[in-house]
Amino acid sequence: MKKTIAAWLAGALMIVMAGSLAAHHSLSQFDTTTAVRVKGPISRVELVNPHSIIFVDQKGVDGKTQRWAVEGPGVTQLARSSFNKESLKVGDTIEACGYVTKEGVDPQQTLSKLPDNSKNTSVRLMDAELLVMPGGQIQKWSDYGQHLCLGADYHDFHK
Repeated sequence: MKKTIAAWLAGALMIVMAGSLAAHHSLSQFDTTTAVRVKGPISRVELVNPHSIIFVDQKGVDGKTQRWAVEGPGVTQLARSSFNKESLKVGDTIEACGYVTKEGVDPQQTLSKLPDNSKNTSVRLMDAELLVMPGGQIQKWSDYGQHLCLGADYHDFHK
């Protein structure tokens, strides 16, 4: 009887934990109906958990620079894909494709968790699906979203 109760409790715990993990990867704060591309030099790289952030400075047609915080996977996920702190450096030019935050979402909720964060209200936050690396190779960056950046032949293993 004790083994049966323990098995049921373990099963219930696994279901609860799976639910919280799925909730962690919610993209509810991002507009996933339209993919956005950002290109420019990297100004800062934060390889941290739960999500890494790469800061990219994109120069607009008006000559003004917009700083983007490009959110991606955490350190453990990056290590599994052979990505490390030497993969991207300040000054490298990359292109990111992903989804920007919905109107009214404050990026500081995410950015305030970074070490040495200076409150910069002009930073735009995006969740990226892919990066075009400095050498031109395409790096899948995140597997969450509508996959508008990854192409029609992409197979989502979450579905």
